[in-house]
Amino acid sequence: MGFLDRAKKLADQAREKAEEALAEAKAKAAARPQASTPSPAGDGRDPRWGTPYVPGMLGRPGWREQGLTDPAAVLPVKAREQVGVPHSTKSEVVEEPYGMGRRWTSGGRSVGLFYRVHADHRAWAGGASYGGRELAFLGQGDRQVVLETAGVDDAGRAVLTAAVLANLEE
Repeated sequence: MGFLDRAKKLADQAREKAEEALAEAKAKAAARPQASTPSPAGDGRDPRWGTPYVPGMLGRPGWREQGLTDPAAVLPVKAREQVGVPHSTKSEVVEEPYGMGRRWTSGGRSVGLFYRVHADHRAWAGGASYGGRELAFLGQGDRQVVLETAGVDDAGRAVLTAAVLANLEE
């Protein structure tokens, strides 16, 4: 076999291997969910991040309309992970009598951060717990928030409180 015949044979083998690898990569890509699928809100965010905030989605203006930072930024993922709520946990946007915000729930643990954006939130006269969740009222003025926890011990609540207070001061 001559040099050119051997080079042609090697090139054909390389092309076949490349085609097999490409077909395998396409099959794997088709089998996994798309990471860049835009959210229903049309804001381009990945839906794996949790419920996207849509202005007025709770029936009245929420934190975004008030010009406040998203609760996910005030209660950072690192602090949530330290208390046993994995970063992969999706949030839900909810309103409680004490505020509007986000809640993350995983494996019997729950953490949430709620802004007291409306007069009825600020006037709520409940105590330090509600529906089996522990509440901590933090901040002042228009930056009043409620840190909500369930299944988190005192040390974990201290970690979360410190993270929230650090982000409220910024």
